[in-house]
Formats: sequence, structure tokens, C-alpha cells
Amino acid sequence: MFNDPAIAGSWPNLVDRLDRTGRPTAWATWAPALVGLHSVGDLPAMVAEHVNPASADDVIGALVRIAAADGADDPDALLVLLHLLSGGVQALATKLAHLSDNILAVVVGELTCRIRRYPWQRRTRAYARNLLLDTKQVLLRGELRPGLPDQPAVVLVDPDDPAFRRLDVTHIENDDVDVVDMLLWAGGHGIAPLQDLLMLLDLEQRRGYGTATRHRIADDLGINERTVRRRRDRALAALRQARPAYLAAVA
Repeated sequence: MFNDPAIAGSWPNLVDRLDRTGRPTAWATWAPALVGLHSVGDLPAMVAEHVNPASADDVIGALVRIAAADGADDPDALLVLLHLLSGGVQALATKLAHLSDNILAVVVGELTCRIRRYPWQRRTRAYARNLLLDTKQVLLRGELRPGLPDQPAVVLVDPDDPAFRRLDVTHIENDDVDVVDMLLWAGGHGIAPLQDLLMLLDLEQRRGYGTATRHRIADDLGINERTVRRRRDRALAALRQARPAYLAAVA
């Protein structure tokens, strides 16, 4: 839980207010995973590290559905989620400290948007992990391509997703890879020219249009389509060679 009430309000005060208004009982009628919840103050223990991961995920998922704009649209559930995810928020803020002098507020603000817009009908597992990684990706995308609107074209890549194999990272059992983070790391370590890495993002964003994709990107960059293919292949080869170092860096 956040100790600073300026971040998401006072946790003890929030628990007291929600318990007095019978919110745990009301939430339980909306989400089976919360049946038997007597106090909001019991929630941290229900999602603690020692708890069965599937059970903890169900609890977080239930709160996401209650907090989401197209769910129960409950702002109090959003505040509870921010507190429950505070450990991950603070870890992410530490990692992204170079992006802003007020990075904790930036992360909390973006996470709030991710919770409100979370596609809970489609993404039905790993809620906490997905929310934090979604937040990280959006913030890193802003660092990679400042001024561009938030675009969901390159998202967290599941190991079984064809995009994962197409970018030719490595297969990781039961894990996800943040493609934007990987490309930012590669650019920062001189693995490949940043413009080539950004071109890979464009190729992934516009996939599905056959060879027309490469021609459009070539036109945008003012180069020949063969040059796009050559730079793409060169960047992918560099990423393949560097993948052990990247995986070690993020382990």
C-alpha cells in the first residue's frame, strides 16, 4: 500500500469508508471471486506473493472489471487497485526514473488510464502483470517516439503469438516479452541503429498488407523497398545475436 496519501489517498481511510458503506458485499454480488469478502482491508492478503497465483489473479481481475469504464465503472475499485499494485508501481517508477522528475505520478496516472480502458472481456489472465507492462510500454513508446498518439499496434507479445516469432526474439516458457522495451534496450546499447529499430516497429504496426507495407514504409523514409528489406534483415540478425544479453539484463 502507498504510504503517501497524496498518491491514491489514505489506505486506512479508504478501507474504513468502503467497509462502512457495505462495498465489499456489493462487489461480491458483481464478482464471484470476491464472495466472502468482509473487509476491503482483507484484499492485500488475498493477493500476497504466498497466495495461489490463480486465486490472486482472479481477485485482481474482479477488481479490474469493477473499476473499468465499460465494467461497473467504480472509481473506488480503481483506488483499491492502485494500492494493491503499489509494489509494482514503485518498481516500475524506479526503472523509468530517467523519463521524468515526477515519474511516480506519471506511472500512477498512466496506470489509471490502463485500468479504466482494460479490455477485460478479451484479456482474462495475468491482470496485474499486463497492466504494469501495458503502462510501461505506453511510457516507453513516448520515449521512443515522442509526440505520437498512443497506438496499441505493438502490444505485449505472448510466446505463442506469431508476432513473437516474427520479431525473432527467443521463446520463454510462461512469460511475456515487452517488444518496445527490448527495442529501446537494443538502441541504447548500440545493437542496431535506432532508426532501423523504429522501422521494425513500423513494419509490425502495419503488418497484414503484404509487400505493400514495405513499399509504404520505403516511401515514408524516402528509400528503396530493397533497402527496407536489407535494414530489416540486418536489425533482426543483430537482435538474434544480442538476445542472450537482453534476457540477462531483464532477468
